[in-house]
Amino acid sequence: MKKSVLALILFAVLIIIVSPGIVGKLAENSVGENLNWAAQESGELLVTSDGFDRGWFSSEGQHRIELGEGQLRAAMGTDAGDLPALLINTHMDHGIIPVSSMSREEGSLAPGLASAVSTLAVDLGNGETIDLPGTIFSKVGLSGELDSHYIVEAGARTVEDGEVTWQNTAIKLKSSASSGDVGFDGNIGALTFASSQQIVSIDGLTFAGEQTKTPYGFHVGNVEMTMGEMSITTAGINAGSMQGMNMNASSSVDDGLVASSGRVELSATTIPAFGDVSVIMDMSVNDMDAVALGAVTEQLDGLGGSQDPTQILLGAEQELKALFASGFGMQVDQLDIGLPMGTVETKMSFEFPASDAASFEWTSLLLDAVASLDLKVPEALVQLATSMNPQAGALVGLGYLKKEGDFYIMDADFKKGLLTVNGAPIPIPMGAF
Repeated sequence: MKKSVLALILFAVLIIIVSPGIVGKLAENSVGENLNWAAQESGELLVTSDGFDRGWFSSEGQHRIELGEGQLRAAMGTDAGDLPALLINTHMDHGIIPVSSMSREEGSLAPGLASAVSTLAVDLGNGETIDLPGTIFSKVGLSGELDSHYIVEAGARTVEDGEVTWQNTAIKLKSSASSGDVGFDGNIGALTFASSQQIVSIDGLTFAGEQTKTPYGFHVGNVEMTMGEMSITTAGINAGSMQGMNMNASSSVDDGLVASSGRVELSATTIPAFGDVSVIMDMSVNDMDAVALGAVTEQLDGLGGSQDPTQILLGAEQELKALFASGFGMQVDQLDIGLPMGTVETKMSFEFPASDAASFEWTSLLLDAVASLDLKVPEALVQLATSMNPQAGALVGLGYLKKEGDFYIMDADFKKGLLTVNGAPIPIPMGAF
């Protein structure tokens, strides 16, 4: 046998036999880096390792994910000790060619740092742990990128006084801790909780998107989501339902300027004793300075999830001033709110011209801004509002709402400090500026 062939065979043996122990540490670090990167991106998650038993061909470990300080925990109004923690238990087969992974489901000889399988559980904090359905199959690439698939087969489980049933679920995630890029898509099957008193059902959820980190400290990309019908039945009575929801959003940075757009469609939502309500909103932002937006984002992240609007405005006032001084436009091309007595239709636009950041004041923003509002209200809604509060009729008497067919309209424009409504100038007290 030729020496070159022997050398090739020896090289292959070294890759298969020797590499697992060498890259095992790299794989462990990569998984930790991706988890910590995900936590940093969320800004509110704490990730800790409960140990990693590293072997030559495979390793075992557990990571704990908890909710830290931030808006979510503040909204819940609870201490960290009262919240459950998510446990991720991982078995990792490592090596440039992870041979040991072939003995399990989803095993592969594809080159990489590691091939892993993880299961999930919830630590309730009282000594009780609940295993969650499904398995996560992951591959760590040679450059540290993480490719994960979360697969849940249809099943059911008894909880407290009821039963939870679910259909097949599949979620895919690709992420890179080095670049900050992430891509995802998923299909969550129908979910139902049924007890003797209440039935809650969601007819599935699908989503997809990709995000790319920019040099300005925030991500851009696109995301779309569709949710099926959701209903809540209490004691045999409809306590609320929604026929479905569609959402998509996109953003980009071109030559240092941010553009973003989004559309939300909320299908008929049944509110007991009122009727069906639907919402369609389509809005966009253009020519926003990326550096200024990045500064605002960074400052808001440093406020620790405060929910006090005054504190938020004061804490990021200088950054917000720089953002508005750079100038940008915002449009609400469609805001339709469907009500039992008709649909309220709204369109709005705002233009904030660029100005000198050093001398910028909020009063100058009001004087320089250009805005418009087109409002269309069903006659039945105006009559209802007037019957409930006679002062609402003053809007019609003053000409702010003008009758056109079965609707009342308002056409308002604001430019250089002058407001006109339905063609008539409206005096604004100078003290407002």
